[in-house]
Amino acid sequence: MPHPQIQILVCLNERPPESAKPSCAPRGSLAVYHRFKDRVKELGIRDRVMVTRTGCLKHCSQGITVAVWPFNLWYRGVTVDDVEEILQRTVLEDGREVERLRMPDIPWE
Repeated sequence: MPHPQIQILVCLNERPPESAKPSCAPRGSLAVYHRFKDRVKELGIRDRVMVTRTGCLKHCSQGITVAVWPFNLWYRGVTVDDVEEILQRTVLEDGREVERLRMPDIPWE
């Protein structure tokens, strides 16, 4: 199998409930991860796109965080309903950004 050309990173970090800082898992990031995996398979692009679950991507207050490489596009507040648009624009259209989900230029948390 060839190396993937594109990697989609989905934060699945989960902090203890008493933590003062939010995290992505309780917001539904596992469902987002699985939707990406399922759609990549259905689209027949697994040979060039890898979906990877990660720990904290350091933007905890911004909602579920997804990063797409090699385009260095960071998305915030991603839901399962956003997966199709990200795949269409960023993956299938070679790096087009989904503006409404773009992570602002803010420091890591």
